[in-house]
Amino acid sequence: MKCAMSRLSRILPHGALLLPFALLVLLSLGCGPEKPIKIGFVGGLTGRLSDLGAAGRDGVLLAVEDVNGAGGIGGRRVVLIAKDDRHDPDQARKVGCELMDEGVGAIIGHMTSAMTMAVLPLVNERRMLLISPTVSSDELSGLDDHFLRVMAPSSQGAVHLARVAFGVKGARRVFVVFDKANRPYAFPFAEAFSREFETLGGAVVQSEAFHSGRDWQPGELARRLLHSEADGFLLVAGAGDAALLCQQYRKIGGRASVFSSGWAMTDEFLRAGGPAVEAAVFSHAFNQDSRTPEYLAFKRRFSQRFGREPDFAAVYAYEAAGILFESIASVGPSGPLKEAILKQGTFQGVQGVFSLDPFGDAVRDRFIVAVKEGRFVTLE
Repeated sequence: MKCAMSRLSRILPHGALLLPFALLVLLSLGCGPEKPIKIGFVGGLTGRLSDLGAAGRDGVLLAVEDVNGAGGIGGRRVVLIAKDDRHDPDQARKVGCELMDEGVGAIIGHMTSAMTMAVLPLVNERRMLLISPTVSSDELSGLDDHFLRVMAPSSQGAVHLARVAFGVKGARRVFVVFDKANRPYAFPFAEAFSREFETLGGAVVQSEAFHSGRDWQPGELARRLLHSEADGFLLVAGAGDAALLCQQYRKIGGRASVFSSGWAMTDEFLRAGGPAVEAAVFSHAFNQDSRTPEYLAFKRRFSQRFGREPDFAAVYAYEAAGILFESIASVGPSGPLKEAILKQGTFQGVQGVFSLDPFGDAVRDRFIVAVKEGRFVTLE
């Protein structure tokens, strides 16, 4: 697929450190009005995974509104162009080309690993900076390319979750379920969890894949899970599908502990799952109960703007926009944005400090999170 060549634009919000970013905006003000600066966002805005995409879009939108409210970048307004990849590889490549043709300077997205894998050759060919809020596949780790991310690689969470399952929850026999529609993320996560769980002395009694968006039978899978006599099961799936399987499993009397990858840790999981997802356990770098001043301020403003509390996708999208905008303030609109971000390396995020390694892979602290009385609660 061919796209018109695009030039790198400049963008600058005030991410999580509101005063420093606002100061950079003021210092960079130009002498006269110029045309707006375009940035792109791509995620699944319709379909089964739209909760993730909508949260990401809104996080970026809030960052754009913040920087425009502070005077823009060098006196220029930032314009956000959002596209829907529908969680379809062909559509992802199509909208990537559209954004480049429309003259965006950088793209924030995608929200799943599979879509990022689909567009990576395109963004590398066009040298277009792509920053993902939520992609964590280990297949994207350690690559010198034009892709950066603020989400830590999934193996970190998988190993941590296996240790929680075995050491904290006392599980000894687990059944593993993963969605192969997002295979670059789901399969490595399931493998890393299984290896660590077995190293600790546990047993993986069965592993099954399904394909979301197609005809799959959660009721039949729930019955196989029940008959396996596992005392825990791992879900590596989106929120709606994970919640549906939990419902089917609890309905037939299943009592095993539920362990989930962070992919499902959105409000949709709570809404769709109801009592069936109570006590589900996650390993995540997002702390729903954070009391940092930056997060409380962000949470208040996000809730006022969008009528709901932010989840991890919204927070990380805001942070992705923040580091992008900060790099533009540092090196200028035509400067080497990727190099500026990697040179800085460490950033003050909404919930604390995080860093990017030389390949643009994030390093973050992790927490144990569980569903308690219909909400996500940080346990450790």
